[in-house]
Amino acid sequence: MPAMSNDTDAADAEPRPRKPHRRPLALATLAILVAIVALAVAAWSVWRLQRFTQAELAARKQDAATITALQSQLATGAEQAQAGDRRIGKLGTGLDDLRASTQGLDRRINNLETAYATLSGQQQSAHDTVLLNDTEMLLRTGAQRYELFHDTAGALKAYTQAIDVLSQVQNPAFAPVRASAGTERDALAASAPPSRQAALDALSNLRSKVATLPLASAEVPASASSAARTPGFWSRIGRAFSGIVQVSRDNGKAPPLADTRFAHQTLSLDLAQAQEALLAYDNGAYRAALQRADTALADQFLASDAGVKEATAQITNLLSQHSGGPAPKLGGALAQLQGLRASQPATPASTAAPAAASTAGRKP
Repeated sequence: MPAMSNDTDAADAEPRPRKPHRRPLALATLAILVAIVALAVAAWSVWRLQRFTQAELAARKQDAATITALQSQLATGAEQAQAGDRRIGKLGTGLDDLRASTQGLDRRINNLETAYATLSGQQQSAHDTVLLNDTEMLLRTGAQRYELFHDTAGALKAYTQAIDVLSQVQNPAFAPVRASAGTERDALAASAPPSRQAALDALSNLRSKVATLPLASAEVPASASSAARTPGFWSRIGRAFSGIVQVSRDNGKAPPLADTRFAHQTLSLDLAQAQEALLAYDNGAYRAALQRADTALADQFLASDAGVKEATAQITNLLSQHSGGPAPKLGGALAQLQGLRASQPATPASTAAPAAASTAGRKP
């Protein structure tokens, strides 16, 4: 048994040495592959390491350049900061000077404001004084124009201007004067005629038509006139006695003219007197002349004529326009203004003005 086993083992051991020849080849091949892979990996690692090193070097160079630039910028910034500090110091010094100057200017401005307030008060007082002088002059002018010339339109204009000037006075103490002047102006407006110029134009128109108006003698018929040429016995006796004594009733009318040929001249003269009285602001003479002209038209001119009717209507219209109402009482506002001005204390401006004028007069 043991010999057989040895033979068997020897027999089995003879073909086995061929296998070791294949394994080392495979191992060598595998080792070569592994070595190639290792070399490739090493080469790739070296390439990567070289790339990384190059990139690191480039980054370091860039960082160094950046650091250098930043250092230069920091140096420049430090210099600018130092310059800014020097400027800030100078500005601080300048601000201190400006504060001192501002305080001085504030004091000067306060002094100027005080002086301006004083001058404004004096100027306002002088302005009110001038306005009150103008108001007093206008009120006096309006009252005198109405009293002396019966110029209602002129008095109205003067009172209106006085009220406008008085409204510019800042002192409220003169408000009652304005109210009194307004009352007197309303009274003047109520008594004023509508229009003097329209009345003058109407009178001129009437005077131009007087020569064309027919007389009342044209109404006598021809039979009556022929009968008058051959009077009878009793007519001659009546005329004889009428030459001695003549009794008539005029009922307030104008006496008849001796010659009717002068009727046109008389009517024209009455109208001219009405114009003259209207220009002279004499309302009484104006109305009297118009009434005489109206009476002459009614008594001496043909009443049925259209021109006579128109002239009568125009004269009646003129008489109704100038009704001659109650005269307004003027002067109250002027007296009130003078009383208030007398009670007001004298202002520095009013006392300083004559002194300044005298000083200016002494200058060469």
